[in-house]
Amino acid sequence: MAQAFSARTSLTILAVAALLWSAYVGEAFLTPLSLALFLVALVWPVQIVLQARIGRAFAVIVTFSILLAAIVGLSTTALWALENIWRTISGNAERYQSLYRSMAMWLENHGVVLPGLWAETFDINWMLRLAQQFLSRTGQTMSFWAIVIAYVVTALFEVPHFARSIDRYSSPRAAALIRGGTVATARKLRLYMAVRAAVSLATGCMITVIALIVGLPLAFEWGIVGFVLNFIPFIGPLIATLLPAAFALVHLGDPSFAVLLFVGLTILQFIGGNYLEPKISGNALRLSPFIVLVAVFLWTFIWGIYGTFIGVPIMIAIACFAEQTSGSRWLLGLMGAAADPIDDVQDVRSVDQPEPPA
Repeated sequence: MAQAFSARTSLTILAVAALLWSAYVGEAFLTPLSLALFLVALVWPVQIVLQARIGRAFAVIVTFSILLAAIVGLSTTALWALENIWRTISGNAERYQSLYRSMAMWLENHGVVLPGLWAETFDINWMLRLAQQFLSRTGQTMSFWAIVIAYVVTALFEVPHFARSIDRYSSPRAAALIRGGTVATARKLRLYMAVRAAVSLATGCMITVIALIVGLPLAFEWGIVGFVLNFIPFIGPLIATLLPAAFALVHLGDPSFAVLLFVGLTILQFIGGNYLEPKISGNALRLSPFIVLVAVFLWTFIWGIYGTFIGVPIMIAIACFAEQTSGSRWLLGLMGAAADPIDDVQDVRSVDQPEPPA
């Protein structure tokens, strides 16, 4: 018995390692596919409502148009904010270089000497050029989104066919497991994004208000940046807190004010992440903070910046599928996720039928 358990454990570890390695190697294929499935899960209720009224073809066109308008609107707004911030920062490059020299001298006078090579070769203009190159990689971004769009349009047509294929080619037990996991994942992903959007909007508004009160330049731009970054767990709120504080330190020249601003924004992020989100979502999206942190850093390592965003939705999907059978529900306890009692497989509705709002 012990040997069998040990063998199953070893096989499970090897299977997980193989899947993670496959995800790492197949990044170019899997990242647009995963984002497309994520977007389809978000807009599928709209597709269902429209399909009952105007037919599938027109419903796909209208649903995709709504999704595209939302993506373009958010992207344009975020790029406008980043462009204004970038213009302000790049226009003060000499000032940053002077501040760096002053800081290096102050540290040296207090017994902290920067490494000679770094102190001699540091150039703020080089850092600005590096950041500009990073932000200007539009070619890869356009290719990525072109593939995502193709996946989304195709998937919106194929979801009903996929549901029928599950019933036709799978056993009743496997079909119920796939349907249950798919429906639960889609529902919880919509709830997750709704909660993140509400908290992010509140956070962005509060950052704007705080910036206006203290007289920080580009108040609306910092609010937009905070709104966008708050969709990325842990790392996003940290960056949205550090950047305005560093900007205030450079442009207002008051370290105590910058520290005060940083503390205030940190408290704001703490309230949003630890009070507002659990209050809105309840137990539906409960995951252990440790698991969330592991997911963020693991998928950041595997898929870069995109992995930082998609890591938590992947863990939500894993929890939803683990909830479908009693044999895998032990995994929910390790993840800190809540679950309802079930016998073996949940009785779920067809994915091509309308769902009541979550």
